[in-house]
Amino acid sequence: MVRVFSFCLYGPPNPRYYPLPIVQNIHLIATHYPDWKVYLYVSPDVDSGFLQEVALFPNVVLKHTGKLGTINRLERLFAIEDPDVETMFVRDADSRVHWKDRWAINDFMSKPQFVAHVIRDHNEHNARILAGMWGMHKGAGVGIKDLFDLYLKNPIDLGYGKDGVDQSFLGSYVYPCVKSRLLVHYSNQRALNGEHVMEFPFPFTESFHCGKVDGATFVDAVPATPRQPDVRRALINGRFKLR
Repeated sequence: MVRVFSFCLYGPPNPRYYPLPIVQNIHLIATHYPDWKVYLYVSPDVDSGFLQEVALFPNVVLKHTGKLGTINRLERLFAIEDPDVETMFVRDADSRVHWKDRWAINDFMSKPQFVAHVIRDHNEHNARILAGMWGMHKGAGVGIKDLFDLYLKNPIDLGYGKDGVDQSFLGSYVYPCVKSRLLVHYSNQRALNGEHVMEFPFPFTESFHCGKVDGATFVDAVPATPRQPDVRRALINGRFKLR
């Protein structure tokens, strides 16, 4: 069984997504999660030369979807359906798996009572599940493809429009299935009622946060000194044990 980070790419080279951004993510994951894989869901119009080069990375698994456009954002959600995948984290190619993201991932991985994970760091992170900042164990017992088939029969738009089908699907169909076993790491009061939550023990900054669109000058900065977490809130909403 393997653990994976799942990304998607579609269209010609774009400095926001590839080549450099996704290659930076591949290197970050290889460094900090050397036994994990990067599943890269790609459309037919992704540059073939780039794909030949990226396929040389030993941690990369290319998944050719045969589909064009934003539908590939949905394809990346299905990595957990691979029989070899034990754990999946879905990420956007234009952000980075940096130290703050890794801190949240590692905290979630250390708490086996939870089967799904969501990050809401910025004050604009209002979705129940941000499509590029969540993860799930296969042990959750949630069939993503089966749920998506139900969604297609009865689509629910949570206000994200045509380009946000992935987020509407996750919020309306997946979230209710995992909410009771979901861990949310958050800043800026982005916690919802009834969730198990843990506030990030780092000061929030606009210049460095989870989900931020990072450019070519990205640096995996040294972590700030953690402040003491709000233990009272963590115990009430998160039901965590004191260490």
